[in-house]
Amino acid sequence: MIKRNARSLSVMGIVFVSVYIILFLSTGLNKIAVYNPWFGFLLCVFLSVGGFILSLLSIIGKRTRITPYFTLLLSFLLMLFTIFVFLLPEAGIPPAIPLFYD
Repeated sequence: MIKRNARSLSVMGIVFVSVYIILFLSTGLNKIAVYNPWFGFLLCVFLSVGGFILSLLSIIGKRTRITPYFTLLLSFLLMLFTIFVFLLPEAGIPPAIPLFYD
């Protein structure tokens, strides 16, 4: 079943990554995070981890293609970026979500 749906899984992963990038570049993510940082954080985590999982499933069910690997790498970088933006302090400014910051 995964082999039949590998193309649709790959497309869904690309859509998740694209929505994340569009939200970030259009400042829609900033408007969501100003309202409530948790909503912005959870949306970013959902889109980046969802793209990562869908890319992994696409790699398992498909012959070797470059698109799922590229989406996998990009979604991993987006996960790291989400951690950087929401959970890490920067230049003395506390993080938006202080989980690990005292």
